[in-house]
Amino acid sequence: MKLLFSIITSVLLIIGIAPSAFAAKGATLNADRASTEYTASALQRCSENPKFIERASSATTQKDIIRFERYGKALCGDDGLPHLIIGPPLEPFGALLNRGHEGDLLIPGVLFIYIAGIIGWSGREYLIESKKTKDPADMEIIIDFKLARRCLVKGAQWPLLANRQGRNGDLREKDKNITVNGPR
Repeated sequence: MKLLFSIITSVLLIIGIAPSAFAAKGATLNADRASTEYTASALQRCSENPKFIERASSATTQKDIIRFERYGKALCGDDGLPHLIIGPPLEPFGALLNRGHEGDLLIPGVLFIYIAGIIGWSGREYLIESKKTKDPADMEIIIDFKLARRCLVKGAQWPLLANRQGRNGDLREKDKNITVNGPR
């Protein structure tokens, strides 16, 4: 039953059927400020934007010239600065509708989550393995690099290992092993 519930929840979240939260209607905050929302149609290529061209012409070093050439392919607002394009929330097809901008947010975001997972899973694995030794407190203070390296290699497989341990029931601690302070 748990597996069926998790599959149904995952499918609903992936296809975007989860209900959205809407702000309460009423007076808007900061009504005196200009809108900060940009649409893709309001943006133009930076290589065609006059303010961007003015900034690019002030580049003096080769490094700056290369950077402005790379930014020239991006989309700029009327301020002459490059803007990120974040696709519409039509998951799972939002990325397909907005091709060419995966490097703006999607790829760095996935890499960040993967690398953070490697760090977290490696630390978790190191603590689990160090508890199996005769003096685990010393292994937390003085790091065993051989064990840490093994845990880091194992941490690179964290999505697969987390999935396997989640299905086995080993990912979380049993309720009877959790101490709770105070009345129940």
